[in-house]
Amino acid sequence: MVDANDAPGITIPFAMLPSKDEPKDDVEKWQKAVKTKNIVEWFPNQVHGFMAARGDLKDDTVKADYEKAYQLLLNFFHEHM
Repeated sequence: MVDANDAPGITIPFAMLPSKDEPKDDVEKWQKAVKTKNIVEWFPNQVHGFMAARGDLKDDTVKADYEKAYQLLLNFFHEHM
């Protein structure tokens, strides 16, 4: 899903919120290679798409991570836009 070779071409602040479905090694290589301000916040108990259609908000754990993730993004956007 993410390739470290793409990271040097990124010229804007970048937020990545990977789930348990993303390959950890690939994300770590990408983060080391990116040169702009960025955040990588892992959600290791969630499936890819938990912030959208795949999130079961009736599950308290999913809902808490969903709210945390959106707050992280809101803070990131306020800081960088």
